[in-house]
Amino acid sequence: DLSDVHKRELQLKSGVVVRSVNPAAARAGLREGDVILAIGKTDIRDVKHFNDMVEKLDASQNAVLLVRRGNGVQYVLIRPSGR
Repeated sequence: DLSDVHKRELQLKSGVVVRSVNPAAARAGLREGDVILAIGKTDIRDVKHFNDMVEKLDASQNAVLLVRRGNGVQYVLIRPSGR
């Protein structure tokens, strides 16, 4: 989760910080330190909400993440792994 200090520094209300990246996520463009703001059109509130959203993803379809890196924001297209 983003700490209150991190939220103030980044001027964000919510999101989750990427702490580690597996090879597939790295190939998709995610990096440690990125902040995931949304999955599709749904804003991510915290880690629990992120995990709940990931569980609901269709493994046969790509998902779009809205990611903040530094002062920029970008979309990252990922393919959920099969569960």
